[in-house]
Amino acid sequence: MFRKILYPTDFSDSAKNALEYVKKLKEAGTEEVILMHVYDERDLEVHWEVEADLHPDENPEKAKHDVLKRMLAKNLAKLKELENEIAHLNFKTELIVEDGIPYQKIIQVADENKVSLIVMGSHGERGFVEKLFGSTTGRVIAHGNVPVLVVKPKNQGNS
Repeated sequence: MFRKILYPTDFSDSAKNALEYVKKLKEAGTEEVILMHVYDERDLEVHWEVEADLHPDENPEKAKHDVLKRMLAKNLAKLKELENEIAHLNFKTELIVEDGIPYQKIIQVADENKVSLIVMGSHGERGFVEKLFGSTTGRVIAHGNVPVLVVKPKNQGNS
């Protein structure tokens, strides 16, 4: 039924719990899993400003590029760890790491790859900011074209 799944993660506890559901979907016929992380471009400004303060003589655009490159590489390494965690299930996997607005990139990748389900956590790493401005998950549900399985963190009532 859900042959191809998109698993977007921000590496939060909620996202880690959602991966457990991805694993269980193997029994339901899932063959492919796209593991995805979107580095929020709005966070890049903060990181590169710190970098610019540490290296004031460096070109600001180069500093910004270097920070983004390091963050994407770091997050790709984290996705590879998750890929290793599910390797025993013999899913066909793809890893995607991009920068942008998370919900927009998630919807774009889901549409482009014709996934049958998105599995994601209910609360990400932003916590308080999400409560004020709306969550990535909520926006994916509201604006996307694919069913979304929303998984709460274990400490919020899941067993």
